[in-house]
Amino acid sequence: MSDVTIDAVVFDFGAVLLEWNPRHLYTRIFDDATRVEWFLSEVCPPDWNVEQDRGRTIVEAEAEAIGRHPDMADEVRAFYGRFQEMIPHAIDDSVGALKALKAAGYPVYGLTNFSAETLPPTRERFDFLRLFDGIVVSGEEKVIKPDPEIYRRLIDRFDLTPERTAFIDDSPRNVAAAQAFGLHSHRFETGPAMLTWARGLGLPV
Repeated sequence: MSDVTIDAVVFDFGAVLLEWNPRHLYTRIFDDATRVEWFLSEVCPPDWNVEQDRGRTIVEAEAEAIGRHPDMADEVRAFYGRFQEMIPHAIDDSVGALKALKAAGYPVYGLTNFSAETLPPTRERFDFLRLFDGIVVSGEEKVIKPDPEIYRRLIDRFDLTPERTAFIDDSPRNVAAAQAFGLHSHRFETGPAMLTWARGLGLPV
């Protein structure tokens, strides 16, 4: 039995609660895998998408990418026009843990790098995203993980005690940043491993 007492649990969204990958969409748009990888590395690469997580609007993002690749305008607009196709399903073990914690009376929070424009329709689609007691969204805050400021806002806004808070994220950098604040942090790789870790903290999942 753990000698740690956990009062609250914080979840990342993408790759923890939601399977998200732009390839789910672009393998439907391009029939050539090489073309998919070119598009996602040159036209709409990860650092382009990160700027929407940081607060840039979709209109601005599309204009920037189309300015670089005017022949790819339709494909660029598909990134957000068909965004939900990048999220084929939820991750069952994590969703089950979230629901179990909520049912047991634990406060649950979200800390996510997500566009402020794409999160509302995603929450509408997945009802478990409406279970949170509070969410800090990078696109609304204009700051993204692993910047320490977004963790500071999470802790202050919800009056969390870091040493009594569990945090789950798929990014090693984000986990390390949370650990620097004293949160009990786990890098999500598989559902069973996450559940084992959570149970080791005494959580009813």
